[in-house]
Amino acid sequence: MATLLRLRRLPAAALALTKQQTRSQSLLGAIFGIGEFEGARNQSLGASTSKRQAFELALLEYVGMNSYPKYMLRKALEDDDQFLMGHVLVGASQCLNPAVHQDSLDAVAKVSVVAAIVQANADTPLTEKLHVVALDAMVSGRYREAAVVYETILLQDPRDLLALRCSFDLYQILGDSKNILGTITRRLPLWSPNDAGFSHLLSMQAYGLQMEGRLDAAESIAEKALSMNGNDRWAFHTLLHVLEARGNANHGASYALQYREMFDNGGPLERHLYFQWALYLLDLGRYDRIFKFLEVNIFQQRVSEPHAALTVADATQLFWRLHFAGQDTEELREQLHAAWTALAADEQEQRVVFSPFTQLMCHSVLSSFDEAPSKIQRAPEAPVELQQLELKLSGAVPIQFSFGQSSADVAATFDGVRDGFTAYSQGRYEDATQRLLAVRGNVRVLGGTAVQHELVDMLLVESASRCEDLTLARLLMNERLSIRSQSAQVWSAYSRIFESIGDASALRDAQSMSYVLGLGQGGHQTN
Repeated sequence: MATLLRLRRLPAAALALTKQQTRSQSLLGAIFGIGEFEGARNQSLGASTSKRQAFELALLEYVGMNSYPKYMLRKALEDDDQFLMGHVLVGASQCLNPAVHQDSLDAVAKVSVVAAIVQANADTPLTEKLHVVALDAMVSGRYREAAVVYETILLQDPRDLLALRCSFDLYQILGDSKNILGTITRRLPLWSPNDAGFSHLLSMQAYGLQMEGRLDAAESIAEKALSMNGNDRWAFHTLLHVLEARGNANHGASYALQYREMFDNGGPLERHLYFQWALYLLDLGRYDRIFKFLEVNIFQQRVSEPHAALTVADATQLFWRLHFAGQDTEELREQLHAAWTALAADEQEQRVVFSPFTQLMCHSVLSSFDEAPSKIQRAPEAPVELQQLELKLSGAVPIQFSFGQSSADVAATFDGVRDGFTAYSQGRYEDATQRLLAVRGNVRVLGGTAVQHELVDMLLVESASRCEDLTLARLLMNERLSIRSQSAQVWSAYSRIFESIGDASALRDAQSMSYVLGLGQGGHQTN
């Protein structure tokens, strides 16, 4: 009955996508006289839009994941190259949601630009100075320090939407689900539903709820956000996460197909939305569609320069999942090797900083081509020294909500996952199993999302299933089934273990469950 109720509730979100107009959209029309921005996503706002209006509209469109500020603010920054917050918004968006790899490099360069503007203007407002400090910490990989600065900005102005979005994104990198939700809920009472951007707060709150496993509440609030703003792609993205977490691939794939127009907008989420869709298709054996997504929608053909690391990391996730499903991934592996090679030098020379999981995804591919891969290291982020930080904050007293794990735990976990990928690629499955088994319970200290954490468990199961003794593999699959009982791929993996064990009855049962849940139906591949 609960499943039926969930199935009936989703059309409310669907209706929001197609029929309802947003309170914030009409407010935008009142403020700017232009309605919802629906031009090309690489289009700059025209000369008739004032600098401040351009900033506010670019911020709203960015927070809703509809456009890149570097495009929308191009004209404003050409007209006034001393427009501090315009540069800050562009730099922050390029750091957290780069369209291409060059954006990550440009974000680092923005720090010098904004620092020079502040130095030349003694009357720069305090919050703008703090944004400059936060940007510097963020592009340097001092994520927890940057989060402290953004929280400090929000003490000064709880309606600072850029600080809210950046703190929210940083807590995602840190894997701090408590504060992903908390940074929004701490400010919600100070906002009005009539404030421009309020629906975006709701969509971020909904995402935080699903990170905490509160799926029904997340769905309800994401639907509310979409009823206020039918173009809020972060709310739509949250609903895709909710469906994926519930494990009903048929429902998720149908929902994605029904609202295909929400995917192709050229905005910061476009490639990642296709990644989310591909997770459903994996369970249904639609490998042909996934390879097409990779070719056309994720590794977009119109992009001729190196892809952003986040894009390549998503593609790497799909590579491993396709590989574990028994697909021919050699061509994709070579493509990923070329993509990571184009980015790795900048990371190794510290011109850009990868998050821990992005660094591991890079290593997982590059090490598979090297018989003696180098042992990459991950230096844990140093604790935030609040007294020293206060000296940078022009008199503002910093406030910290997120505190790091012990450096020993972070280093040991990173090394364990790194060595697990290396051993697996070299065919040392016993070694891979032991290294991963030792750290699997601590993967969250590396930050990232549940989907990223799941890949480590999948690698462990795959390694264990290739060992001589399959007892551990069977126990691990029992665990996964308790969590993903509606996953056709999990049942398919279980069937392979039963086949190796020689348990014909259990093999038939597992294959039957895999088929019933969608794998192999309609001519779709089962392996």
